[in-house]
Amino acid sequence: MSYKPHFLGRYFGNRFEEVHLDDSGLVLVSIDQKPTELAWKGVSRLAKHTPGIIFDKVVFESAGKTVSIGWLYKSSASSFTSLFTEKYYSHHCVSAEKALVKISAYLQKKGYLRSSHCKAISDFISKALVTIPLPSDDINLSIATKDTFSKLKCLAEFDASTIGGIRTRYISEQKQCYQRLFDSIESNPLTEKQREACIIDDDNNLVLAGAGTGKTSTMIGRVAYLLESKQAVGQEILMLAFGKKAALEMRDRVTEKLGNTSVSAWTFHVLGQMVISSVEGEKPSISPLASDEKLLNNHVDQWFSDLLEIQSYKEATLKYFEKHLFPEANPFDFKTQGEYFEYIRTNEIRTLKGEAVKSFEECLIANWLFAMGIEYKYELSYLESNTRTPDYKQYQPDFYLTEFGIYIEHFGVDREGNTAPYIDAARYNVGIQWKRQLHSKHTTQLVETYHYEQREGCLLSNLESKLVSLGVLFEPLPADSVLHTLREFGAISKFSLLLSSLLRRYRANCYIPGELERLADHVESTGQLKAAMDLLRPIIERYEALLKSNKEIDFEDMIAKAIGYIEDGSFTSPWSYILVDEFQDISKPRARLIKALRDSKKNTSVFCVGDDWQAIYRFTGSDVSLTTGFESLFGPAQITSLDKTFRFNNSINDVASQFVMRNTSQVKKQITTHSVVQEPAVSLVMKSLSDNDIFKATLEILKKIAGIAKQGACVYLLARYHFRLLEPKQLAQLTRSVPTLDIEQHSFHASKGKEADYVVILGLDNTKNGFPSRKLTDPLLEVLLPAAEPFPDAEERRLFYVAMTRAKHRCYLLTDMNKTSDFVKELLTDNYAIELNEFNSEESQLTAPEHECPSCKTGTLVQRKGPYGAFFGCTNYPLCSHKEKAIS
Repeated sequence: MSYKPHFLGRYFGNRFEEVHLDDSGLVLVSIDQKPTELAWKGVSRLAKHTPGIIFDKVVFESAGKTVSIGWLYKSSASSFTSLFTEKYYSHHCVSAEKALVKISAYLQKKGYLRSSHCKAISDFISKALVTIPLPSDDINLSIATKDTFSKLKCLAEFDASTIGGIRTRYISEQKQCYQRLFDSIESNPLTEKQREACIIDDDNNLVLAGAGTGKTSTMIGRVAYLLESKQAVGQEILMLAFGKKAALEMRDRVTEKLGNTSVSAWTFHVLGQMVISSVEGEKPSISPLASDEKLLNNHVDQWFSDLLEIQSYKEATLKYFEKHLFPEANPFDFKTQGEYFEYIRTNEIRTLKGEAVKSFEECLIANWLFAMGIEYKYELSYLESNTRTPDYKQYQPDFYLTEFGIYIEHFGVDREGNTAPYIDAARYNVGIQWKRQLHSKHTTQLVETYHYEQREGCLLSNLESKLVSLGVLFEPLPADSVLHTLREFGAISKFSLLLSSLLRRYRANCYIPGELERLADHVESTGQLKAAMDLLRPIIERYEALLKSNKEIDFEDMIAKAIGYIEDGSFTSPWSYILVDEFQDISKPRARLIKALRDSKKNTSVFCVGDDWQAIYRFTGSDVSLTTGFESLFGPAQITSLDKTFRFNNSINDVASQFVMRNTSQVKKQITTHSVVQEPAVSLVMKSLSDNDIFKATLEILKKIAGIAKQGACVYLLARYHFRLLEPKQLAQLTRSVPTLDIEQHSFHASKGKEADYVVILGLDNTKNGFPSRKLTDPLLEVLLPAAEPFPDAEERRLFYVAMTRAKHRCYLLTDMNKTSDFVKELLTDNYAIELNEFNSEESQLTAPEHECPSCKTGTLVQRKGPYGAFFGCTNYPLCSHKEKAIS
C-alpha cells in the first residue's frame, strides 16, 4: 500500500514523495527519488496521527530517530496509521507466536513446575518483551493477532498466583493418578500432606515432619512415587542419613517396599568416601584415630607433653592458664546474683591451687599472687577480732598475705561506687566503710582492689604497685614449678582433653583459609581464642602430619575432600534426586556437600526431611538455622509441614507444642493428633526427693501406670543425663515390683526416634546436671560451634519437647518443688494444661514456690541448724549466704 503527500509539501520542507507499507516494513521515497527501507523490527514506536487545519501528519520512530510524514489528507493519514499498526503488530505477532511455543514447551514438560523453570520462563518472557511490544486493549487488530498477544500478556503476568494454580492442578492430578500407590506403599495410607510432600518436586524441598508424623513413610513414598511415575530410575536417587543404623534401616525399608532397586542409601561419610575413591582411583584408608576417641586423646596428650618441653610453648601455656583458663564475665551484666553464682559454679572457677572462689576477678588475683610467689590464704577469718553476732558471721577478708601481714579486699564497684544490679549498693558501700574502719581500729594493713580496675585492664598492675609500695618482695615461681602445680591440680590433663575436643571440632568445621581468624574477630573471647589457637595449631599440624605419613584420612577428611572434589569439578554427581533424612541435624559442611552435589548436575532436586522442633545436636556441630533458614542457603524452596501425628494424643501435643513454640524462631506448626482425649495427659508429680526417695516416687508412678495400662505396656524412664537415671539394681527391682510393664531407661538424646506408651521424666531440678542443664560448653568449643540462639535455653527447650513426645498416652514429670526446674516453674506460672492432683503432695511441696531466696533469686530457702538454733538458708550456699530466722 502506498501513500503520497500533497505536492505542495515539497515547497514547504516535506522530505518524502511517497511511502510504501508491506509485510516487511516501510519504504520512504524522498523527493530526489532515493528510497529508504525501514524494517518493522527497527520500528520502535507506533505511528501517531496528528490532525492539522487542512493536512494531517503521521509521526513514528525507527532506529532511535523520529520520522515525520506530513501533508497527508485526513483519510490518508488515518488509513496510513491503521495499516501501520496492523503491519507492525502482524510482524511482532510472528515473534510472539514463537515465544508462546517455547513457553508452552516449558510448561508442558513432564513433572512439577519448579522454581528454576519459573525463573527461566520469567527471564525468557522479560527478554522477549524487550523486542515484542504488547498492544493496548483499544488497538484494533484481527482476532487471531489479538488472541496471540493476549496469551503473551497473560504469561507476562507470571505471578505467584498463576504458578500456584499450575502447581495445585498438577498435585491434584498426581494424587488421583497414583492414589493406589499412596494408599498401599505403607501399612496405613499416606495422609494428604504426606502425598503432597511426595509429589512436590521443586529444586529445593523441605518437609517439616513433627514428632510421630511419619517422616520415614514420606521418604519411602517419595522414592516409590519417583520410580512409579518414571521421573527417575533407581540409579538417579540418593538417600542420605547420619548414622550407619539409620542408613541401613532406610535401605531395608526401600527393599522391603519396592523390591531390589538400585537406589543408594548411604551415610554422609560413605558418600564422601565414594567421591574420594572415584576421583583418586582407590579407596582411602581410615585412621584408627577417627573412631577411637581414647586413642586420639592419648596422642594429643603425648603431643602436648612434648610441646611443653619447648620453652616458648611452655610460657604460652602458662600465660594462657594465668589469664584465659576460665571465660571472663562481667558481674554487672547478670540480672540476679543467682545467675552470677551459676556462672561461677558451672564453669568450676578455681584458682591454680584448686580453691573455689566467689568471682572471676578474685580468681585472677589469686593466680597472680601464686605465680608471683606470694603465700596467701583465701577468706581466712580476720585474726585480730571476733566479729560474730547473731546476725553476722565472722569477717573473712578475701586474701591474707601470710608473710607480710597484709589483707586484700576486692570490692565489686565501679568508679562511682555503683554495684551490680542485684546488689544493694548503699548497703554494700556501708560494708566497705565498716571494713576500712575495722582495719583502722586494729591498725591492720588493708589493700583495696576494685571491679573497675579489671574493666580498665589495670587490676593486676595496680595491685603490684600497691604491694611494692608496702615493701612486698616478689619471687616469681619458675615455669616448671607452676607447671608441676598445674599437673597436681589436674589442669594439664583437663586442658589436654580440651585440646583433643578442639582438634576434632576444628577439623569437623572444614574451615576455608582465614575463616576461623575472621570468626575470632567477631567474638567476645577473641583474646582467649587466639591464645588457645596458638596452643592448638601445633597439635593440628602433628595430627595432620601423622595422617599424611600413614596415608590415612579421618571422617572429617571424608567430608572436606569430597566437597573440594565436587566444587572443583573433579567429581560430577550421577544423582538427579537427593533425599536427606533428619535434616535438622545437618551441619554447615554437610549442607555444603549437599549443595555442591546439587549444583554439579543440572536439574537436580534436593528433598530434605526434618523437624526444627527436634534439633538437639548443636554440640556435634548441627545448626538449626539451616532448617529454619533453609531458603537462605539453598534458594527458593517449597516447604511442606506434616501436620498429623499418630503417636501421642492432643493433650501431650498441646503442652509440648506450646512449650517449644515459646521460642519465636521455631517454625510455627499446627499439629493435629489421631488420638484425642478430654483430660490432661501430662501429670506433674511433686515429691521431696533424696536419692532413695527418687526410687520410691518412681515406683509409685509405675504402680499407678500398671493400674491403667495394658499388659506389657512400654514405659520409658528419661533424664537429661544417663547418670541421673536409676542404678541397674534399682531398675531390676522396679521390673520385679511391676512385672506387667516393660521398663526401659534412656537419656533424652538416646530416646529420640523411639516411642513408649508412657514416659516418666526424672532429674527435673535446677542443679548443674539438672534440666535445663546448667553445664556450660567450654567457651573455646562454643566459638567453634554454630552460633547460639538468642532465646534462653533454646536447645534444652527442644529436648523437653523430644522427651515429652516419646509418650503415646501419658507423660509424668517427677520433681521436688524445693529445687524444681525452671521449665516446671514455667508450666505452672503460665497455666499449661497439666494435671496437678494425680498424686498426693506434702505441704512443703505445695508452698515451695514461696521459699525462693530473696537475695540470689535462684536458690531456695531450706531449714538448717546452726550454733544459734534453727534458721532458713539458701541452697546456693556458700556462694549465697542469705539466711532468715526460723519461727518457732
